[in-house]
Amino acid sequence: MDTSPRPTPAQLVPYLKERVYVTFIGLAVLLALSTHAADVDPLTAVGSLLVAAIGAGLAGLVSEVIAHLAVHTHLPDAAELRYLVRVSAGALATVALPVIVLLFAVAGLVPIEIALGIAIWVMALTLGAVGYIAVFRSRLTWWTKLAVFAALLLLGLVVIGVQLLAHG
Repeated sequence: MDTSPRPTPAQLVPYLKERVYVTFIGLAVLLALSTHAADVDPLTAVGSLLVAAIGAGLAGLVSEVIAHLAVHTHLPDAAELRYLVRVSAGALATVALPVIVLLFAVAGLVPIEIALGIAIWVMALTLGAVGYIAVFRSRLTWWTKLAVFAALLLLGLVVIGVQLLAHG
């Protein structure tokens, strides 16, 4: 039986934010790779996705340490730092399934074009599911939920478009 205390809503916010950031970054990398999928080595695709996710996680960790220092005027203590590292490292779970799909291409079981397509859909559905759960768990009226969800989808598409411009 798990006796560890359940995280508070305030403790869950950084976990969700990191996962959303890593998902957007991973999606941008996958979309950029898919624009020339026939020329992409599957192992390079796996490496690119992992490097992007690790880089995003490390950037998140650095930003949390800087924010902590700025707000609290001291470095995080050992327990706070462990929490921040756990948050940043946990975001890597976001790319686990896409990496597995890409590893099927590395093994020659699936063409890279198909693996990239599946990985893109997994990342896009992950973003949509997180947004859906967040919006529809809220206490907003049904029509406000619908409007907010539509706005989030639109903004998500804009973010992906901008990232594609940067990576394309």
